[in-house]
Amino acid sequence: MQQVLWTVTYWIHRNERYSPPEAPLRHRLLTSLALVLTACSVEPPALTVGTVTFTESELLGLNDTRRAQLAEITAFGLASAREELPVKLAPILEQARDAALVRQFAAERILTENGVDDNQLRAHYLTNPALELTVRHVLFFSERWRADSHRELAQRKAEAAIARLEAGEPFPDVAAELSEEPGAEGRQGLLQPGREGSWVSEFWAAALALEPGEISPVTETQYGFHVLRLENRQIVSFEEARPTVVAEVSALIASIEEAAKSVSIEEARASSVVVPTAYLAAITRDFEDRTLGWSLALGFAPGLTSAQVKEAARAALGATEQLATIARGELGELTPLLRVAYPIIFADDG
Repeated sequence: MQQVLWTVTYWIHRNERYSPPEAPLRHRLLTSLALVLTACSVEPPALTVGTVTFTESELLGLNDTRRAQLAEITAFGLASAREELPVKLAPILEQARDAALVRQFAAERILTENGVDDNQLRAHYLTNPALELTVRHVLFFSERWRADSHRELAQRKAEAAIARLEAGEPFPDVAAELSEEPGAEGRQGLLQPGREGSWVSEFWAAALALEPGEISPVTETQYGFHVLRLENRQIVSFEEARPTVVAEVSALIASIEEAAKSVSIEEARASSVVVPTAYLAAITRDFEDRTLGWSLALGFAPGLTSAQVKEAARAALGATEQLATIARGELGELTPLLRVAYPIIFADDG
C-alpha cells in the first residue's frame, strides 16, 4: 500500500499536464491514480490460446499441469463457441469409422474361413428380420441436465399435445404448430425412416411398440419429451441388412475383436466391405452427444465471445461437479487436435 501511495504522489508531480492547475486536488489525485492503475494493468500474455490470452497474474497459483489443462479447456471452448467441433475434431470420427470398417472386414473373414455363405445368412435373417419405421413426432426440448421445473413444463406441454390429438386434431397440424424441433413446421413432424440404431434407444423402443396409426404416450429421451405416431413399418430386405447379419453371425462363431487385430485399415479399405448404415449413424450420434455433454459440463455454448470463453474456461478448470471432472479428464484425448486447431503458446516456450 505504501508503494502505491508513493507511486500516486510521484505521478501527481510528474503528470501535471493531465489535469489543469485549477482542477480540485481530489480530481487530480483520481486522475493520477487512474494513470497508475492503467500503467500497472498492462501485463504481457503468459498464455495464448487462439484469440484468448491469460496474463501471469491470471495464472498465479497454477502449476504447469493445471496451466496445460486450462489451455486445452480454452481451445475446446473456442471450438464449441464457434460451432467448429465437427470440423476440428473430424479425425476422431474418421478413426471410429475406420475401426468399424476393420471390424466389419474381420467379421466377413470369419464367415469365409468357416464356410458360411449367403444362403445360411439369409436363413438366419428370416428368423428375426430388421424393421424400418416411419415416424411422425412432436418434440419439446428439455435435456436431462435442465432444472426440474424446466423438465416438468416440457412434460406438461407433451401431455397437452396428446390431449389435442385425442380430441381429434390431425397429428401433422399439431406437430407443425407445437414441435420445437428445427424444421418441424415444414415437415409436420415427419422423420426420415429409421432402423434400430438410427435413433436413441428410448425413441426406437417407443416407436417399435406401436402399430401403424397409433400414438405413443409421452416418451422421454436425452433431448426432451416426445409424442410419436407410427406411420409405417416395413421389413428391410436381406440385401440391405446383410452387413448387420454378417456382424451378428460372425460374433456367434468367433471374437471379431481378436480377428480385427490382424487386419490393416489399408486392407479393409481396398475391399468391398460395407459398414452397416445404422452403425455409422450411431458413431456420429455418439460423437455429437459426447461433445455436447462436454460443452454443457464445462459451461460453453455457441456464440460466446473470446472473453466469455476465457471466463468459462477459468471457471471450468476449478469446477468440482462430477460431470465437469469427467469432461476435463476426457478432453485429454483431444489435446493433439485442439493444439493444431488453436495454437497454444506459453510465454516461456520461446
